[in-house]
Formats: sequence, C-alpha cells, structure tokens
Amino acid sequence: MRFDRAFTILLLLLPLNVYAASAVDLFSASVGGNQARVEALLAQGLNVNSATPGGRTALMGASFGGNARIAQTLLAYGADVNMADNTGTTALMDALMFSHENIVNLLITAGADVNAKDNQNITVLGRAKKVGNERIIKILEQAGAQEAPEVEETEPVEEEGEAPAEEQEKPEE
Repeated sequence: MRFDRAFTILLLLLPLNVYAASAVDLFSASVGGNQARVEALLAQGLNVNSATPGGRTALMGASFGGNARIAQTLLAYGADVNMADNTGTTALMDALMFSHENIVNLLITAGADVNAKDNQNITVLGRAKKVGNERIIKILEQAGAQEAPEVEETEPVEEEGEAPAEEQEKPEE
C-alpha cells in the first residue's frame, strides 16, 4: 500500500518537473542549434519565454550559440527580445559578446533595447567596446546606442544661510 501512495504522489509531481526540465531543454536546444527540438517544444505549448533557474531564455541561448534561424523562430513565437537573465544580460549582449553580427542585426530589427544595462550598469555599447568588434560597435551606434554617462561626484549644495557641514554643531550624545 505504501508503494501505491508514493507512486501516486510521484505522478502528481511529475508535470511540474517536466515543465522545469523543458525550459532547460528549450534553452539547450537553442544553444545547440537543434531546430527540430525547438519547434517541437514550442508546438507542445512550452512558453517561448520560459527561463532556466539562472533566468536564461531560449532566445539568449540562440544568440549565445549563433543560431540565427532558431532566433528567428523564437521571435516568430513571440520571444521577448528584451528579457534579461539574473545578471541583467540580454540576448543582444550575448550575440555581441561572440560577434554574431547577423543576430545583432536581427535583434535590433526586432526591437532590442540598444541602451540596456546589466546589473553592473554596463551598457550594450560598453560591452561591445570591450569585445572590440568595430562592425558591431558601428551597428549599435547607428541604432542609437550610447554609453552610460559617467556620474561625477559633486559637493553637496548648501542652502543659503546654512553653515558648511563641517562647521555645523554636532548633537551631543
């Protein structure tokens, strides 16, 4: 009897595990260039924007892997071109890191934010300049990409009639 209960519980939990594995499966198929598997998973109704535990989507995988045909398929299924993973990395950032110029163009045409920033406040253009691919830098600049302005540290502005901060009395403890 104990086995029957365990088996029933396992069957109830199985769909959740299958779904979680499918997001990873879709990502893996996209990175690996397995067009047939990507199409099969999408045809089964898997959410095109499903993500791995690290927040990586299939579009990011296709961009990372240089698989333009898969990227086109994912976009046709409604992939969000501006989704970011847990580090703030977008599909456009992945494509430019590996100099996949055709995918950079595809993503920009699909509406990718050329001024997106990752969690370290590094812009798309900033990443492109680190990679050093001049053609991609030019593509991004023509699409309106800009680097984040440097934030200058300034002295606090004192209100009129107020003593400078170092001259103000400190409260007694």
